[in-house]
Amino acid sequence: MTHKNQILSKTRRDFVFKSLPACAFSCSCISGFSSLPSSGDFRGIIDADHKFNKKVDWSYEQAYRWRFSVFVDRLNRMANYIDREKMIDALKKSTEEYYSSIASYNPENTLQDFIRPFLENDHYKTILTINLLENQEDLVSWEVTECLNAKVFKELNAVDIGYATLCHGDEAWAKAYHPKIRFIRTKTLMEGHDCCNHCYIMEKE
Repeated sequence: MTHKNQILSKTRRDFVFKSLPACAFSCSCISGFSSLPSSGDFRGIIDADHKFNKKVDWSYEQAYRWRFSVFVDRLNRMANYIDREKMIDALKKSTEEYYSSIASYNPENTLQDFIRPFLENDHYKTILTINLLENQEDLVSWEVTECLNAKVFKELNAVDIGYATLCHGDEAWAKAYHPKIRFIRTKTLMEGHDCCNHCYIMEKE
């Protein structure tokens, strides 16, 4: 994987962690997390050299369920004080802003550069099952038939939070990577469909 693609892949993983309350990672009783820095900067544990090689007692699913349950619980409590619809709208806007910020635009960025981490990165291959339908230089489409994020948010009865926090940012992220990448999607697992149907098109001049 090229350095550029390592950065692209890492930023998406960073978002999942930075979206969650810091308290979700502070419990020292969980094996593997006791060495977290006290400053609250958790970037070290999501570096590929640390995260995927470190031995932990939990499966991916157990870890995702634990950390998202804290996130969802906090937002559900917030919704008791502010309008839930407004809260979800704010989540969507913040997600757009964040996804727009994590991709560094370069006129040399290609569609293949953008989609490569989804197909090659171990993290994505663990939490997603992707059925690649078409893979051309300027046109890529696939179906996501399994998504750990969607599974966990459904179990937590919080798909509106899950969609606003994760799925909603996909278009902004692609556009920020290169403004000529057009993203099309009409279905998501998070919303209860049978798959997430992603289509990416690099538009011509």
